[in-house]
Amino acid sequence: MKDVVDLFLTVACELGEHPAVATDDGRVTYTELSLRVRSIAAALLERRDAPRVLIHLPQCADAYATMFAVLMAGGYYAPVNTDAPFARQRAVLDKFNPDVVVGTAASAEFLSACGLTSDILIDVGQDLPAPLPKPMLPGTLAYVLFTSGSTGIPKGVMVGRSGLNHYVSWCHRAMNVTHQDRWSQHPNIAFDLSVLDIFGALCAGACLYPLGGAKDRLFPGDAIRRHQLTIWNSVPSVMTLIIRAQHATPEFLRSLRLATFCGEPLLPEHLKALFDAAPDLSVHNTYGPTEATVSCTLLPLNSNMYQSACRATVAIGEAIEGMELRLEGGDNANHGEIVIYGPQVARGYWRDSEATQAAFLSHSPQSAPYAYRTGDLAERVDGQLYFLGRRDTQVKLMGHRLELEEVNAALRRCGVPQACSAVINGKLHAFLELPGPVNLDRLKSDLLLELEAFAVPGHFHLFDRLPRNMNDKIDVRSLIEAFHTP
Repeated sequence: MKDVVDLFLTVACELGEHPAVATDDGRVTYTELSLRVRSIAAALLERRDAPRVLIHLPQCADAYATMFAVLMAGGYYAPVNTDAPFARQRAVLDKFNPDVVVGTAASAEFLSACGLTSDILIDVGQDLPAPLPKPMLPGTLAYVLFTSGSTGIPKGVMVGRSGLNHYVSWCHRAMNVTHQDRWSQHPNIAFDLSVLDIFGALCAGACLYPLGGAKDRLFPGDAIRRHQLTIWNSVPSVMTLIIRAQHATPEFLRSLRLATFCGEPLLPEHLKALFDAAPDLSVHNTYGPTEATVSCTLLPLNSNMYQSACRATVAIGEAIEGMELRLEGGDNANHGEIVIYGPQVARGYWRDSEATQAAFLSHSPQSAPYAYRTGDLAERVDGQLYFLGRRDTQVKLMGHRLELEEVNAALRRCGVPQACSAVINGKLHAFLELPGPVNLDRLKSDLLLELEAFAVPGHFHLFDRLPRNMNDKIDVRSLIEAFHTP
């Protein structure tokens, strides 16, 4: 199995002047990007061998080049969302404690605000050394990606280089990527979905289109049309934005050949809108936590058969080649917590042996993990695997066990496009995203036809738009904090 650096360098040698990264402001060719990669790698190796690198850059060609450069230098990196609050960026910096920071002049200001000098900074806007002639030996780790977790404290997931290689090799086979593809890069580089975009595209010769501006984030359908994208990758919530903007039409989506989703449940109405606009489109629904190197299942869907995979949400598919999913600890063999086995399982949590031992399975404390307990619940119905929700969102109300996703699904069936629920101060609350007014008495009556009485929320909160976190997912934590009373 080829290493991602070798794949990229081979593609860059073959394609040369073909565009690798494109924005409204211009294009970077594969030759230019490969020279940038090797120059940044040389600058890193002037500092130290196998460096631990913090990438403090927005979505751009220099950020992508730095990722390959770090791997070329035998090191590993942690990306930072430069749009995140200062405290969040500072927490990642402190926990990762990098040897080197790669960024810009703005990064120097950030380091100064953190009480650090700029001695550890490589400014990609300055002159760089001559390009490195060839890559170093690969290291064990590829990257450490910091997720908030349930506590809000950054938790670093250590993804192995072999796991990344396995994932990229699979995605090229599954997605049939060619140099003719124009691939979106919507998620921030600190969100693991971006790994599919960056390595999937640039290791196969596709052209990558970073969508970082506020307009593109609010109106992604317009970006698809403007750039004539052929591959789209995002969390499913972005489809809701496209639908609400009335951009789920042939005019906006006809260029797409493949749309792939991960990170939260895909909804039947998302598929209907996609296939109504683009009947020949292929859709990949996938599932996987950061700890499994982005995703580890696949369900290919088309306009002729998608309805057979739809219940309240869309089925998540089966394990990809080389990976295995088991349902453990449930009511029966077709229900339980998803436990993931295989080469894409992460190496554990950054400098947190207690959390690693709690979530990962190993043959011994000294051995690499071989399985990960996700905390996600699923069930198999009629041969299809469906995500049920988080184990920690299974609650008890009036002595009854309840999955909050059941409430969310019932709200959607009753005509609420986006909804989430939470137990706050012992009471069930529903948060509704609606374009206009709603008859709550009618909604409650409709919910009683879908749910048992104890599962019907007692408190409803209406929003024009529910708050999203930096990864475009509904920010349930902020809602709970806002409505919690001491």
